[in-house]
Amino acid sequence: MGKLTLQHISKSYGENHVLQDVSFHVDEGEFVTIVGPSGSGKSTLFQLIGGLYAPDNGKITLDGIDLNNSRGHISYMPQNPSLFPWRTIIQNVLLSSEIAGQKDMGNALELIEKAGLSGYEQSYPHQLSGGMKQRVAFIRSLNSPQSIICLDEPFSALDEFTRFEMQEWLLTIWEEYRKSIVFITHNIEEALYLSDRILILSDKPASIHKQIIVPFPRPRSEDILLSEQFMKLKREIHYELRGR
Repeated sequence: MGKLTLQHISKSYGENHVLQDVSFHVDEGEFVTIVGPSGSGKSTLFQLIGGLYAPDNGKITLDGIDLNNSRGHISYMPQNPSLFPWRTIIQNVLLSSEIAGQKDMGNALELIEKAGLSGYEQSYPHQLSGGMKQRVAFIRSLNSPQSIICLDEPFSALDEFTRFEMQEWLLTIWEEYRKSIVFITHNIEEALYLSDRILILSDKPASIHKQIIVPFPRPRSEDILLSEQFMKLKREIHYELRGR
């Protein structure tokens, strides 16, 4: 299970009107990316979905359950890996399942192996590279019982080569487990390479300006990055974001 629905969501902070009548859904096992101008309210959407704040208007549901101002229903991965430095890698991976009272050592070890981190189970975060830390953070999200994962620009701090490696790795792992993902990025290529659908936000107060259905079959191949169709869609999204 894991269908997320937002219906007519609005949110303001005093005179700062951030979101206005935002509606969209994420189907079970779907990968949906949100792009928009800086400050358009992308992170605010995650805060509302995660129950940190309540929308002023509208309703958020997960499989029909009301999420308005309700926490603990999603798994969230921020830009920073947010690993606890005093916990080993295996202890960090187990954290979300521990909190939910569903600790599964076998599954955690399997995920660590799939992340290419076998042998690092007893290492600490400071002993890992940036890409390795992001892998740990993502498999920690996968190891949680929640059916929705929200990823907030998780690869933005990585160099271009490492970033593409992480994108390929993320797709490989996601296609095996198929949890529903809501992804935020400023990188148009990343959005096109990873997603089933792309939602383009307008300037504040943000609403869904346009939806792009990504036509490329899965599993994705690096070859699509240089295809004419990929370049055409990249230009289209670029001009949409610039308001042309």
